Amino acid sequence: MKNTFPRPPSPAVVANNVARKLTTALPGVIKRLPEPPFVLQKKVGEKLLGNLMAEQLEMGEFDFLEGKWLKISINDMGLAFFLTFHEDKLQLSNQVTQADVSFSGDSREFILLASRKEDPDTLFFQRRLVIEGDTELGLYIKNSIDGIDFDNWPSWLNQSIQKIASVVSETDELN
Repeated sequence: MKNTFPRPPSPAVVANNVARKLTTALPGVIKRLPEPPFVLQKKVGEKLLGNLMAEQLEMGEFDFLEGKWLKISINDMGLAFFLTFHEDKLQLSNQVTQADVSFSGDSREFILLASRKEDPDTLFFQRRLVIEGDTELGLYIKNSIDGIDFDNWPSWLNQSIQKIASVVSETDELN
């Protein structure tokens, strides 16, 4: 009798399984990590936003946020931050008395939004992303996000977002 051993999974299958497990576990892991000082988060976040949104900032597409605060809450990660437009740039804060509008949802919804794997209207109408507060301002922000040309972002960032979104989508299909 011939001994046969099971064939090991391909590297692609192993990589997808690992990525799926990491994507599922990541929000809980991030929630437990010590939070970096906000001054560092602010400096890095504002620089990143300035670079990624340079074209929109130059065209004045965020001027409507002058004097207004947007709160973004990523519920499953326990993260929240505030965003405004001031002195010709997007600025972050971790403490605002009152946000004019807030967007909240789990990380997977924000990933699907950034990757364009889900339509923003679908995410909001299904209440997977929630707008609260000044709804008119929220819809203006949603439309501005929808108009961002992510193709102008660095290819490594777009590829990373697409890969993470694919894993999130595959995980959804399995559930």
